[in-house]
Parts: sequence; C-alpha cells; structure tokens
Amino acid sequence: MDGKLVLVTGAGRGLGAAYAQYLARLGAFVLVNDLGVGTEGSGRSDLPAREMADAIVAAGGKASADMSDVASPEQAEALVARLIADHGRIDAVINNAGNFLPAKDFAETTLDEFALVWRSHLGSSYNLCRAVLPHMRAAGAGRIVNTGSTQGLYGGPQSTAYASAKGAIQGLTLSLAAAVRGTGVAVNCISPGAFTRMIDGTDRPPDFTAALRRNLAPDLVAPLAAWLCHPDCPENGAILQGMAGWFSRSLIGDLDGFWDFTPTIDSVARGFASLADDGPITRAASSSAHAGAIVNRADAHRARTAA
Repeated sequence: MDGKLVLVTGAGRGLGAAYAQYLARLGAFVLVNDLGVGTEGSGRSDLPAREMADAIVAAGGKASADMSDVASPEQAEALVARLIADHGRIDAVINNAGNFLPAKDFAETTLDEFALVWRSHLGSSYNLCRAVLPHMRAAGAGRIVNTGSTQGLYGGPQSTAYASAKGAIQGLTLSLAAAVRGTGVAVNCISPGAFTRMIDGTDRPPDFTAALRRNLAPDLVAPLAAWLCHPDCPENGAILQGMAGWFSRSLIGDLDGFWDFTPTIDSVARGFASLADDGPITRAASSSAHAGAIVNRADAHRARTAA
C-alpha cells in the first residue's frame, strides 16, 4: 500500500482507528475522518481524528485529520474535491462511520430515529460513493469498502433501524459492484465483528461481555479491510465477514426451486414443503442477469415439457 491514499471514515476510534493504523503501517497515507460524536451521534469534537492522525505520524506513518460530516452530501462532495485537488486521486475509501441507538422494540422506533440511523450509515456511504466513483472510474482504478453487519444479514429484533440500514448498504454495494465491473474499480462490503463503543454500551451477562472482549479485537479485522483496499485484490461485489479471527464469505443466491406453470396456492405450498432448506447456491452477477437466467430456463423447460 506504499503511497496509496486511503480515506477512512469514523477512524478516530474503534474499528476505523484499527483500519487507519494498519493501513499506515503498510505505507498508505490515511485521511482520518471522524466527527468525534457519541455513539448516538450527539456532540462533536476534533480530538479523536486529530489524536489518531498524530499517533499515526508519531509511529512513523503518514496521516492527516478531517472532521467533515460525510452524511452531508455537500460536505462529502467537498471532501473528495479537496483530496483530488491536493493529491490528484483517491485510491481507496472505507465507509466505516455510523451511529448506534439503544436497543428498542420496532413498535417504539420512530421514523425520526430511522432517518437518523439511515442518514448516518447509508447516507454517508451513498454520499462518498457518489462523490468518489467518477474519479475512480476516470482513473480506471480504485477500491471502495462499505460496512455491513451480521444484523443486516440475519436481522436484529431490537435494532430494526440499524439492521435495515446495513441491509441497504449491502444492496448499494452489489448494485455499484455490478455497475463498475470491468472498469478496474471494485466495491465490496465488510461485515466486521469487534468490541467497540457500540457493543460496550449494550446490556448482557458479564461472562458473555468478557468473552466478547477476549475475542473481538478490532485489530483482527483490520487486515481484511486493508486487503479489500489493495489494488491486487480481485474481489468485487463480495460480502466478507471478519470476526474473532474467523473470515468467511456470505453469499446471496438461489437454492433449488421448482417449476409450476399452472400454480395454485396449494401447489405452491406443496412445492416449497418439498424443497430442501439448504444446498448448492446459484448466484448471479446482477438482478437483470438473475431474471434473464430464469426466463431462459423457463423457455427451455416449457420446450422440454411440450416435447
């Protein structure tokens, strides 16, 4: 990563700080972006970004601090414009910033709370992707790493706003990955597990909290984030997990199905009852490729049935 310029949002503390420090040790120049707010997004301080950038420089790395609010389209656009003006390029972006509200039942979650969480997670990722992608596509190179969550994959019964925002980020990632395929640019999603301020503020049994502290060090995730920023990384449209030293790939695709050209409610119920709930997964490069494959298979199946 020598000489590469990497923008990391939410990099003053937690996972973002681990990413920034690891990338700097690999030789990257890191822009440490952080508003210095509380977990719920309240308050604001320059200290987290400045102290992290200073720590990187003191350790022999290269970094500078930035306090732009990337959840604002105007500030995200201005930040990217400044980096392009000063450095001529942006090699990688890690969209890590986000807030986290206390656990709450869905029926008690207000639309304003949804909007607050979505603006922080999905809005900031959207804004920076929109600002930086034209420059990366023009350069024929660049890496974007968005941040998902196991809650976006599997659901979170007491954090519906957060889980749905993270699910939307996965959709954003896959859509952009399909759009940039073959251009030299790559967009991927990381689903990290780390003991940070967000986890620390949640009530749980003490023994479980101690186990989380032992196993969920942010430093264990940083190499995965760095690899997705690397120009040699071949991934595009991947959802990769890193948690407690465990790394895996999450797939979105179709299990085996059934054909029924005269469906009724009863035949559909019987058909799904007969299917296995596990097995090989058929993937598609995009939604249009998915639909096209099914339509082509339908025509072939109809032809065989008629014959």
